[in-house]
Amino acid sequence: MLLVSANVYAQGEADFSKAIELTAGHEELDIKNNRLLLTDNVTVKQGTLEIKADRVEALRNADQQADTFIAEGNPATYTQQLDDGSTISAQADRITYYQAREVLELVGNAQVSQGSSRSSAQIITYDLAQQTVSASGEGSENNRVTTIFTPPKKKKDDKNGSNN
Repeated sequence: MLLVSANVYAQGEADFSKAIELTAGHEELDIKNNRLLLTDNVTVKQGTLEIKADRVEALRNADQQADTFIAEGNPATYTQQLDDGSTISAQADRITYYQAREVLELVGNAQVSQGSSRSSAQIITYDLAQQTVSASGEGSENNRVTTIFTPPKKKKDDKNGSNN
């Protein structure tokens, strides 16, 4: 289990009841295969949740609703404003957003940041519904999970460690 910060778990709940808007420079729709391909500066927005990528493939589920969004970029990025007003951001070579399950899967050079904390791994899964984050370094010694917690900056008048 990977803990970025306690605040990561207070995601923007209101976002998931909002419509998903996709914008791009180019789009191709394959009706027969329930597939939409967007290229050229693609943005996926749902409330404050925003994914930006070079290419996004949107797949429909059995109910004919767009449900899975596979974003690829160099890197693809994700940002969302949390309920406490802070922002969480992430990036990876590929970000898959499973809208109905409220899950983000980041694969390849994945990073998640919130405030002064940052985690990186080859695969990071952020389950927005269950409020959990997990990461994997994919087995090799060089691909380990790294989490960095930066301490708060000390006030300039607190040089001697006293609280005035």
